[in-house]
Amino acid sequence: MLSKNITLQFWRYSIPSVVAMIVSGIYLIVDGIFIGQVLGAEGLAAINLAWPIIFLVTGLGLMVGVGGGALISIATGEGKSEKAQSLLTHALLLMLLMAVLFSAILASLGSAPISMQGASGNIQSMAESYLSILGNGALLVLFSCALPILIRNDNSPNFATLLMIVGAVANIGLDYLFIVKWDWQLAGAAYATLGAQALVMLLAFAYFFSRYSSLSFQVSGFRLKPKYLANISNLGLSSFFTTVYTAFITLVHNYLFLRYGSITETGAYAIVLYLSVIYYFIAEGFANGMQPLISYNFGAKRYDNVLRVMALGFSVILGSGVAAVFLMNLFSEFSVSVFNSDDPELLAATVSGIRLHLWAMPLDGLIFTGAVVFQSINRANRATFISVGNMAIQLPFMLLLPVAFGVVGIWLVMPLSTVILSVVVIWWLLKLVQQLKAETA
Repeated sequence: MLSKNITLQFWRYSIPSVVAMIVSGIYLIVDGIFIGQVLGAEGLAAINLAWPIIFLVTGLGLMVGVGGGALISIATGEGKSEKAQSLLTHALLLMLLMAVLFSAILASLGSAPISMQGASGNIQSMAESYLSILGNGALLVLFSCALPILIRNDNSPNFATLLMIVGAVANIGLDYLFIVKWDWQLAGAAYATLGAQALVMLLAFAYFFSRYSSLSFQVSGFRLKPKYLANISNLGLSSFFTTVYTAFITLVHNYLFLRYGSITETGAYAIVLYLSVIYYFIAEGFANGMQPLISYNFGAKRYDNVLRVMALGFSVILGSGVAAVFLMNLFSEFSVSVFNSDDPELLAATVSGIRLHLWAMPLDGLIFTGAVVFQSINRANRATFISVGNMAIQLPFMLLLPVAFGVVGIWLVMPLSTVILSVVVIWWLLKLVQQLKAETA
């Protein structure tokens, strides 16, 4: 990671991470295709009502994976291998505690997470079934999110990518079996997801107990250090709030579309999210690929390498965002027809949503990557502020735009708020660059 050719290191870490995320995006999209073609707008709306809650447990997994992974990479860069081993074990313990807590809270809430979004009737019962199954399997969801990130930070990005590919292929196969062949409807999608995530978890544990891992879980002689649990949580908090942001805007958009629009607009919103997944996962893949390089070089005081990685990462993320917006607008009708070809109202609503909702998407990638950069150098407060600010800045738009412009106003909430927050993030990043250049000089 201290190689002079940091560009090669960047691609070595980023390409496997991007491939893994693209594969994950594809299997999520295939999930939506199966649901859209078999269950129509109601199925799409129902799964979108459940996803805000599932995003929370996914966020917990990312929090532990990114926070623990960054601290492990920094400790390794500083030559503190024993500390890195201990951090890995504390990350595992934190995952167990959070999975149990999440499942217990979700069980106590009952139907409230779905009904509070304004759902009723068949889509409410479908969404509750899906959420209940995944909530009971929270441990699998959390582990399958966190463990590949920890493996990547153990200098094994290719194996981490392989894990994601295996999970994606398994999920697609199980989707076809459970939804199409066995007609388990939305419950089938939930069981398919858990089956794939169980496979990823088992393979990840096999890696850490193999000779290929330089890290291992401490069993004998383990000493609990609450400070490590707090440090992992604090540094990874930005990743959690980034996912909370996704959950929050999805939940509120669901409520607004059901209030000012209909099930058709809610289903259209689900398709727009599916279509945007590929870019967001590309951006996340590059950001995750940057993280271990930035953390390690920052720990080793190679600030020149940190600057090179940042320059490469932001160039690629912004460029791919512009390309994604262009292609989605150019092929919007074809893209939507993949999810549902026999509902003209759903087609029209989704095409309109693509054009109104996704034009600021490249800046969203910049905001997310900015938070990851600050996490990577252990500036947790700034990273968390970006993630929380991403939610807070949307609130006034959510209150005013739907009242003024109806459904059109709902579609415009996210892009307008993204533009404003990106100005702040760009300013902070430029200040960071100046500081690193001063240290390098």
